[in-house]
Amino acid sequence: MLEKSAIMLEPQEGMSAKQVVEWAKIAENAGFGRIFRSDHLLPTSGRRGIPSPECWTTLGLVAATTQRVEFGPLVSPVGFRNPALLANMACTLHSFSNGRLVLGVGAGWYRDEYLAYGFHFPSIKTRLEQLDEALRIIRPLIKGERVDFDGKHFSAHTQVLPKPEKGVHLIVGGSNPQVVELAAQHCDEWNFFAMNIEKFKELKRVFLSKAKSDAVISRMGPFLIAEDEQALKQKLARFSQRFRASSIENAKEELKKRGVLLGSVDEFAKQIEEWTAQGVERFMFQILEPQDKSVVGLLCSALKQIA
Repeated sequence: MLEKSAIMLEPQEGMSAKQVVEWAKIAENAGFGRIFRSDHLLPTSGRRGIPSPECWTTLGLVAATTQRVEFGPLVSPVGFRNPALLANMACTLHSFSNGRLVLGVGAGWYRDEYLAYGFHFPSIKTRLEQLDEALRIIRPLIKGERVDFDGKHFSAHTQVLPKPEKGVHLIVGGSNPQVVELAAQHCDEWNFFAMNIEKFKELKRVFLSKAKSDAVISRMGPFLIAEDEQALKQKLARFSQRFRASSIENAKEELKKRGVLLGSVDEFAKQIEEWTAQGVERFMFQILEPQDKSVVGLLCSALKQIA
């Protein structure tokens, strides 16, 4: 399971480019199969005045400083970059890294960053239209095909050369049912953010009704793992407000109901097994405290228990 798991970074929350590279090396050396980072231009926590290094620039640094681990954005909003250009960027890093780039795309959701950087922030209806059109351009290009497409929002008449060997793996991320349908139509992998199993089952039915037989389902989200119950309580005390729990005492059960993975190493492994039994094949573990490297060893201990 370690090879099918990934470290997920949120560099917009104050990380430096050097820290992103450091974490990529940590993930690779620990045996994780992938390292992802978000593609946000501002902190989504609402904090301001802290570093938010640009996504694709840092992915280039990751490509140049790692050898084995796959890497990519989770996910790049299609409203930030022309989709044909984004496909070319992905193919360029894919070729440079000997086929390790994984491309995650999404509709975009954080209004503040759009406006701060001068991008128009359209309605959800328009953003879903943009995502659909972008995928019709991106997928063929990253699979080595030529595209001739004229849409309402985007157009492209080109081919990316050299052709990406074996094609770039494409992830669509989101939990909106319409996004899930688009993922099923266009992607190699659907990624969803932490939710309870009941809601996941509903969206999984939507995905499987239209997805190709070898499509993958993956899960991304926050987690809390600790050596024992006392250490877990200390972490819950630190994060209960961030997770909007009603109280520290109720935090553990409330977060579990919302789909957050948390517990001791053994408890954590059991929760992963519960999700794999529901059809989730890959996991992206969202790092909340990048200064705390101890979670890597704990994650590895839990994941190595799972076949």
